[in-house]
Amino acid sequence: MTEMLTNHLDAIANAMPDPIFVMGQDGTYLDIVGGQERTLYADGSTLIGKKYHDVLPEQMAERFLNVVQTAIKDNRLQEIEYQLADEEINGIEGSTKGGQWYEARVYPVKEGTYEQPAVIWLAINITSRKHMEEQLEHLSSNDPLTNLYNRDYFLDIVDEEINKAKMNNQPLSLFKVNLDCFKRVTDRYGHEMGDKAILTAAHALKKVVKELGMVGRLSCDQFMVVLPGVKAVDAFRIAKLSQETITAQKIKLDDNTTTCLTSHAGVTELRNDHEDSQTLFLRVNNAISAIEGKKDITNIM
Repeated sequence: MTEMLTNHLDAIANAMPDPIFVMGQDGTYLDIVGGQERTLYADGSTLIGKKYHDVLPEQMAERFLNVVQTAIKDNRLQEIEYQLADEEINGIEGSTKGGQWYEARVYPVKEGTYEQPAVIWLAINITSRKHMEEQLEHLSSNDPLTNLYNRDYFLDIVDEEINKAKMNNQPLSLFKVNLDCFKRVTDRYGHEMGDKAILTAAHALKKVVKELGMVGRLSCDQFMVVLPGVKAVDAFRIAKLSQETITAQKIKLDDNTTTCLTSHAGVTELRNDHEDSQTLFLRVNNAISAIEGKKDITNIM
């Protein structure tokens, strides 16, 4: 009866898809149970008898050893998340691609079970969950059509950059671009063509701004750019170039019609420590309003 129960327990343990490593206090792999799901885990049986520092990158080995020793010293559960690729582990044949994310739960084993104090290290592959979290985080900060920062996230960035500029006594400029023709294109040719116009403008803005600053989409046809370390006179040139680049893009509306995109832009800069983002937003909007119906398409205020 005892032998049958032992066999059953062994069979159940070895059938576990997630691996349980038995780790000694000195970082030695003492045993491994489970971990049979090869789409998620490499075969770790070849690690038995080796130490963390034999098979893992130095910093990872030190981190893991600290977790093991803390669990033993405090006699309590330790939890850790980490990213590790099969190719970073010496002595195993890889079965997964790229860096995988794992959640480990580490708990001390009854003293005397092994020749040295030890823990069980249950590793669970959470890569799919991590990717989903990253996608959700991206959606919370980025406009789904253009992949630019969305309004709320961009406004937070502007506040942060203004605080940095004040703290470091550095210039900061802002410019806003309003597309003139978006409503006309959408009303006549539909939302698909309207989206095409927005994407065209977004790509042109990113092409010009590059690493100089951050671009956000404030509404359907309004974009804003924050330029840390840039004075207004230079921001004006960047805004003009952005508008010229937008206008240079031709959009095919139907078989016989193409159009270019026109815009108006307002430019301003941080002038003193008493100004905040709302002050700058009001000024760029006033700069655009001041040239409505006029020949000028870019205004600095």
